[in-house]
Amino acid sequence: MPEGPNMTEDHHMMNGEQAAILQDLCEKTGHPFSDQMTSDHADEMIDRLSAQYEAQTGTK
Repeated sequence: MPEGPNMTEDHHMMNGEQAAILQDLCEKTGHPFSDQMTSDHADEMIDRLSAQYEAQTGTK
């Protein structure tokens, strides 16, 4: 019997490395941290918060 579509196939949760990076950026920028997001969303947040942190500190 064929299985129905599984949400986790297309929406993998973020991995430990992404969570560590995101948690660090959230602490630095004051953004609330959540470990309950997809890998794609985590990548977007990391990019956005990295840019925000660089703009605040003038560093890369």
